[in-house]
Amino acid sequence: MNWVLTLLAGVAGWQLAARWKLPAPAMLGSMLAVGLTNILFDYAALPMAVKVFAQAISGAFIGMQIGRKDVARMRGLIVPFLLLAVMLTVNTFVVGIAIQKLCGWDWITALLSCVAGGVTDISLIAMEMDADVGTVAMMQTARLVGVLLFFPYWIQFVTRHEPKTAAVTEEKPLDAAHTPLDRLISTRSSRIVFTLLLSIGLGYLGNASGLPAASMVFPMIAVAALNCTTSVCAVPLAIKNIAQLLAGSLVGVSITAATFSSLSSTLVPVGLLLISYWTVNGLYSGICKRTKLLDLKSAMFASAPGGATDMSLIAADLGADLSQIALIQVLRAAYVVAVMPPLILGFIQWIG
Repeated sequence: MNWVLTLLAGVAGWQLAARWKLPAPAMLGSMLAVGLTNILFDYAALPMAVKVFAQAISGAFIGMQIGRKDVARMRGLIVPFLLLAVMLTVNTFVVGIAIQKLCGWDWITALLSCVAGGVTDISLIAMEMDADVGTVAMMQTARLVGVLLFFPYWIQFVTRHEPKTAAVTEEKPLDAAHTPLDRLISTRSSRIVFTLLLSIGLGYLGNASGLPAASMVFPMIAVAALNCTTSVCAVPLAIKNIAQLLAGSLVGVSITAATFSSLSSTLVPVGLLLISYWTVNGLYSGICKRTKLLDLKSAMFASAPGGATDMSLIAADLGADLSQIALIQVLRAAYVVAVMPPLILGFIQWIG
């Protein structure tokens, strides 16, 4: 029953946010509504299946925006990603060292708290590395909520005079795609059903694999591949709103009274962390725009340290280049899980 109440609160928040003309209202509205009511009543809950479903649908939606021309230019994203990886790594160690000195936390807790990864992923890593899991989870949650609340407005303001990219579409027509699969799946309704079933199935497969962001990556790759070679996939724009609603509600579930009760002792670290990410976002975006690696809006969304799913869905609402943003965000998520823990352990061993 609690999951029904959670979704109802999310829908109510979505409608209010849309009325108040907030950016990405389905996500931000549901997150705020579920989070605030959960602080008051401690009721919110959603099954893991909802997270997988939201990520799978998000991956399918992103995959629909990737066509043949987008695949051809992905090689050009290697340098922007490497630049972002270096900047985020330096930021993790600089801010982590500052927090350790200011607050007296152990090194692993301080450094893991500053890693720009998923809340669940980093919390699980913290358990394995014997860090203070509660502190790490609280810092990661505060970072995620802060980014989702602040960065969309910040990006919208900074890029208000930037030219808009092509509008997001439900599906991309191909020059000629007359494959056996096209003849088998020929109506719009059958394409929608096929895409949803394929995406959800691959989302659960990705979740079972244990790979970072795989619930989104597997459907995204499959739908993108089919979108480049056939015309059998279709994802209505309304599905994006459902994915945003679920994603925002999931973040809201993680906002509890305990989060805020412990916030007083971690207010300085949280503030320092958010300021550092804001600085990285500004520097990275400026470098990318000046060197023409990415347009300003894409660079700002690609370097915003929110969830890969969350930032991609918000970017879709604000007219950014989804194919670039999603790929860099997914690579970032994989990088911080695969590379940052060994780097942190190596640093701790080096300092003795």
